[in-house]
Amino acid sequence: MSCKVRSYENPIYENSHENVYKKRVELRKNIQKNKNKRLTFFTVFSFILGFILFSQFINFYDNFFIKRIHNSTIKIPDGSSFMRSSEQYFTNDYFLGTRTLADFNSNDALMKKPSLSSSMPTLTNRLKNLSAQYSSLEPGIFIWDFSTGKYVDINADKEFPTASIIKIPILLQLFRKIDANLIGLQDKMSITDYYLTGGSGFLQYKPIGTVLSVNELAQFMIQESDNTATNMLLSTIGGVDGLDRALRNWGFNKTHLSNWLPDLEGTNVATPKDLGTMLYNIDNSNLLSLRNRAKIVEIMSHVKNRFLIQAGLPDNAQFIHKTGDIGTMLGDAGIVLLPDGRKYIIVIMVKRPWNSYGAKQFIIDASKAVYNSYASNNL
Repeated sequence: MSCKVRSYENPIYENSHENVYKKRVELRKNIQKNKNKRLTFFTVFSFILGFILFSQFINFYDNFFIKRIHNSTIKIPDGSSFMRSSEQYFTNDYFLGTRTLADFNSNDALMKKPSLSSSMPTLTNRLKNLSAQYSSLEPGIFIWDFSTGKYVDINADKEFPTASIIKIPILLQLFRKIDANLIGLQDKMSITDYYLTGGSGFLQYKPIGTVLSVNELAQFMIQESDNTATNMLLSTIGGVDGLDRALRNWGFNKTHLSNWLPDLEGTNVATPKDLGTMLYNIDNSNLLSLRNRAKIVEIMSHVKNRFLIQAGLPDNAQFIHKTGDIGTMLGDAGIVLLPDGRKYIIVIMVKRPWNSYGAKQFIIDASKAVYNSYASNNL
């Protein structure tokens, strides 16, 4: 009797085996993913930690070794005046709120420089001795004689905050625009919030919408030193950028405007010699028409502040000028006409401790010394 073995397949067993295999594969994949995630996290964490530690090490090394050992005696100024001075080494223009490098060629300047013949040694020494009596002050003085070309130069090429003396170039550029028929003296402007500002002048108290002529604004700007009037006129000549381009075309690379008025921080700067050059060019027929030169003289002849250079002059001396006054600087710039017909440019700018009264007395004493030297012909 023969026995036959019966073979058959067990589908249940086969499916179970396949499921176990798939689960094992999936498990291995998950384990590998987790390993990769941990490796990525560890790598990123190690990189960040290493970067932080490296930065801390560099800072520690720099502070402890380099600065202490090699640069212990080096101190870099951090004041705004230092930064402004540094800017002048690589910029000469101010455009859209940014210092820029622009073409500058003093040989083609629109303004003529006064011809300097020789210094006035006696007057220079007299003014230096006077300055020594005011040890807390730092004066800049430029004096130039129209008939002889003799001059006094005490820090005359140094930059000083201008305060309201910056209104002199604004006035000159305004009348250049008038000569070009771009602006009219009888043109009207309205006071708006945009122009309204504090400091000197009474227009800040006028109602918004008050209408004034350009002629009235020019008088308020110079004679009353009105800052609101200044900002209104500055806007008509191209604003800060427009005046800076004009100054560059006139031949100045140190004098510049950075802010609208009032500039209480003293960011608007000029040199006494630059301001003296502007005053000299009031008579420049290539710069201004005869009519507008006369108008400028008329406006500058009625400045209300008579307590600086003018306080050191006799009543029979004529004087056209513009003063400037902020906490750190007091100054005056103008032209003196003596009774005998001689005339001289005089610019005095004084850096001072905040609102120091000594600056005012120094300017008066210096003005007296200059005039007396002329009166006695002892220059």
